[in-house]
Amino acid sequence: MNMSNMHALIFTGGPSPSFDSPLPEASLIIAADSGADNAEELSLKVDLIIGDFDSCSEGAIQKAKEARRFPRDKDVTDLELALAAAIEKDIFSVTIITSTRGRFDHTFGNIVVASSNRWRDLEIDLFVDDTYIKVIRDKTKLRGNPSDPVTLFAMGGTAYSITSKGLKWELDGTDLTVGSGLGISNEFAAHEAEISIDEGTIISIQSLVSY
Repeated sequence: MNMSNMHALIFTGGPSPSFDSPLPEASLIIAADSGADNAEELSLKVDLIIGDFDSCSEGAIQKAKEARRFPRDKDVTDLELALAAAIEKDIFSVTIITSTRGRFDHTFGNIVVASSNRWRDLEIDLFVDDTYIKVIRDKTKLRGNPSDPVTLFAMGGTAYSITSKGLKWELDGTDLTVGSGLGISNEFAAHEAEISIDEGTIISIQSLVSY
């Protein structure tokens, strides 16, 4: 099975993100409001634009294959609408492209929304400018270079029995609570690290720039 046929890119609204990393191939591109303009800057054609359209250009709306307009006053964010649409379209995995250059509460909210158990049926990662974040609910492989920093945070509750292979400070059935600094500033010991978790949700955070 070609997993790129089941992968979607979701561009959030706000300032255009700044990064140099190549994006994965995808069969579906979803834009949350002005995310359509951000996708257009990368010469990507939007399949679905979703939101209240209070910040995107009229041209971006017209160019999208499908547009779904929602009221400005609503109880869900445009990203939540986009993730729900991805599930509706039988998408298996999603990469969210967003930025820290706008409102911090929007950026932080995007990370919190992405890690919610509502989306447990989706594999989710994010490019937040030059930072890569992966939502981990069972097991995954992370790639980097030896000595590259990687941080792990529990999201939404305690993450139980975390095990790693390929990190400088290995985890062996470790529980990680919300607000714990235990997972901050670990490092790759090789070019690949395996992370598994028995219960709960964690996010991994990697910088895509060298210091």
